Amino acid sequence: MSGDKIIKSLSILFCLSLFLPLSLSSGERSTENIDIEKFRAHTIVNRLLNENLKKLNLIEVISRNFGYSDYVKLKKDYWTARVLVSKKEIIQAQKLLEKNNAEMNESLKIISMDYQEAAQKMIDESIDKINEFEFIGIVNNLDNRRKLNMLRDKIKFASQLFDNANKGIAYQRYSSSITLFRSVKSYAISILKDLCEPGEENQIMDRFKIHIVDNRNEVYNKG
Repeated sequence: MSGDKIIKSLSILFCLSLFLPLSLSSGERSTENIDIEKFRAHTIVNRLLNENLKKLNLIEVISRNFGYSDYVKLKKDYWTARVLVSKKEIIQAQKLLEKNNAEMNESLKIISMDYQEAAQKMIDESIDKINEFEFIGIVNNLDNRRKLNMLRDKIKFASQLFDNANKGIAYQRYSSSITLFRSVKSYAISILKDLCEPGEENQIMDRFKIHIVDNRNEVYNKG
């Protein structure tokens, strides 16, 4: 073989030696990217499994007390995602859980607005009753003055909670806002009980019976 041919052959081999490692490196990078994606998916899935379950439990209680039809679909999607996790289909589980989380937030937003409306009505009624008590009450009576101060403290604190709950809605912290609105309703019901006529307490309890149980994050037994 002539010198030129030898040099040409060596040149070709050298060029091939440059491309082969690059091809292998590209394949390794592809595998590495998949591993990184799965690792990130595992982290997200683990977080959303816990986060979504808490939201689902909250929505379930509210749905059974007041009725929200989205609950059945939300529950089905959540448990479908858990099945995907058990099958190690992590990427698919991540996508479903993220969709499930977004839909839960939409439901919780609607619920928050409903709780806001109910809490506002109870606060307004409580304020009217306090003003009525102050107007017709014997404020010179020490017990009545103490009672009036106690009622004012309650409504002031309830109003502060109401403002915080509204901020929760603004910052899309719907679960927290629902918890705060429940506290507002509890204070308002307490005020109405304090100011009801003798023998009317049972009427107050019956009127707000579902709210009273729901405020404890429990399901009202309608049976």
